Amino acid sequence: MINSIKSIIGGFLAIIVMGLIAQLIILFVGVGYFSLVKKFPSLSFISEFTTILLFAVTAVVAFIGGLFTAKLARQAVALHCLIVGSMAGALTLVPSLINGYEITTNGIVFLIIFLVATIAGGLYWKKQQSLVDDT
Repeated sequence: MINSIKSIIGGFLAIIVMGLIAQLIILFVGVGYFSLVKKFPSLSFISEFTTILLFAVTAVVAFIGGLFTAKLARQAVALHCLIVGSMAGALTLVPSLINGYEITTNGIVFLIIFLVATIAGGLYWKKQQSLVDDT
């Protein structure tokens, strides 16, 4: 029981810390990008890919969070990763619900990405462990 709680909290905190670091990096890149667009307006088309970039970064962060969760859990990996992915995905929806806004399509996509990528990370770790154990 303690191991389960430890793996869920550890995986969730890993996603939060990595997510914050990724957001900080994206913020610095974004500030540089906006100053570049002021000088070169022809580069403004790149901003359309921002959402796709955020989805990709979210998937990587969630996948690594799933690996971390699985390493701590070692048993019932998919269930632990599902819980962590649900918590992280719900965390992305809460700010919009607090302010009285509706759930957006992007919010639902982020939730799905968190669920799928976290479980994929956990199952990848499990598959790697079974390959190591077979040799």
